[in-house]
Amino acid sequence: MILEVILKEFTNLNLVKGNPSTSIEYIWSDSRKIQKNDLFVLSDEFTDVQFMSSAIQNGSNTCLISKSSNLLNIAIEKFDNVLTCNSSANQMQGKIASLLLDHPSLKLEVIAVTGTNGKTSLTHILYHFARSLGIPSGLIGTIHTKFNDTILETGYTTPDASSLQLLLKKMLEDGIKFVFMEASSHGLKLGRTDGIHLRAALFTNLTKDHLDFHKTMEDYLLSKFRIFTLLDESNKENKFGIVNLDAEGGEQVKALIEKNSVQSNIKYLGKNCTYDIAKPEISINGSEFIFKIKKSKSTFYRNLRIRSILLGGFNIANVALALSCWVELNIETEKLTTFTESIPRIPGRFDIYYNPDKDRIAIVDYAHTPDALLNILISAKELNPRKLICLFGCGGDRDKTKRPEMAEISERIADLVVLTSDNPRTEEPESILDDIEKGFKDKSKIIREIDRKKAIQVAISKLQAGDILVVCGKGHENYQIIGKEKFHFDDGEEIEKAW
Repeated sequence: MILEVILKEFTNLNLVKGNPSTSIEYIWSDSRKIQKNDLFVLSDEFTDVQFMSSAIQNGSNTCLISKSSNLLNIAIEKFDNVLTCNSSANQMQGKIASLLLDHPSLKLEVIAVTGTNGKTSLTHILYHFARSLGIPSGLIGTIHTKFNDTILETGYTTPDASSLQLLLKKMLEDGIKFVFMEASSHGLKLGRTDGIHLRAALFTNLTKDHLDFHKTMEDYLLSKFRIFTLLDESNKENKFGIVNLDAEGGEQVKALIEKNSVQSNIKYLGKNCTYDIAKPEISINGSEFIFKIKKSKSTFYRNLRIRSILLGGFNIANVALALSCWVELNIETEKLTTFTESIPRIPGRFDIYYNPDKDRIAIVDYAHTPDALLNILISAKELNPRKLICLFGCGGDRDKTKRPEMAEISERIADLVVLTSDNPRTEEPESILDDIEKGFKDKSKIIREIDRKKAIQVAISKLQAGDILVVCGKGHENYQIIGKEKFHFDDGEEIEKAW
């Protein structure tokens, strides 16, 4: 494709230097991925001039840069062709990548899920429904990307914009019809999801997290809300959004939807909404609830009894959101109710390990935010353990403000708390535990053990018949990051060794 075609498609781009007949193969913001005739994006956070030289050496003669960038003159000096944009270069990358690949998402049904917690669980539940319906589907998220027999480790919840468009193209070529994608706040803010034509956008909740990146809750909220801006920009027909109104952040998102006059069809899950939940029941064998669907232009609801092996009130909300999505996609509700009973366990999400000989339960969960920890402990408490033990740590080089909050929550609900390392990264592990410990009033409820393996052994040694241990923070992860090195570590494996 030549630059002239790209310029005609995007009126906010200007060719300030070069030839509009220049051929462009693809687009990257990573100079290491550049090949001959690729367009190099100088992303908004771009600071290292050496990457320009690297991109040119790898075959690029054209760059895209924001016209407000202080590196514009250097880019003009180095590249034969220079495109400027009036807005964010990050947000243009995905749109141009989509154009270069003939918009793969337009030929797919892409369902994107955002929220602090629940993204992985909800996308897996949606994926289960699709597979049960016989629909070829793909999954993009925290644990992995998978479609047909392909499983990829992308390294991010939401891959970079160019990689994401290539993934969608590959899925399309492999016969995939539906794609269920986690949209992280980082991905939304950095433009990784721009250029994707969404069929649906789902919002789970918004609680404190990632303030090391967003700095304020307002920025975090606005980043999550961008999913509905992308939904409005989508050229898909019959597009829709669903918001969990009863969850934290639901009312804030609704207010933004109304303030910004979102044009897409938005439905809500919550009291007196199109979809609702009633009579939730949770036991060690699973959960049940009444899923309520309000008939169009009526005050009456259709009630469906739903059963699932997934535990926890948060998973009831996830299943209800998934059901709401498929109802909006015009799938018969009778089919959906049968599929809920066969939803498989989701790796590292309320993942139960049971020792029948000693009648002890350990639960592994990815909970690493105050709200997620609260929900997981409440759900474990609902199983009526004789004693509840919580093991957790906090990631290093990440938001420090949540550390004492998580301490307060664990002290309030658990009978005993074992503090240990999560992924300390380059922070001193003892210093992280000191920060957490500041949130405790009663230090007698704490056991400190930096070594996570030993901490799990200590926690299990405290378990008696009828007790439950909740191991939080790492979930599906099979590694631990200490310093700048990654070591194999799996909570589930260590639990089974320690039984």
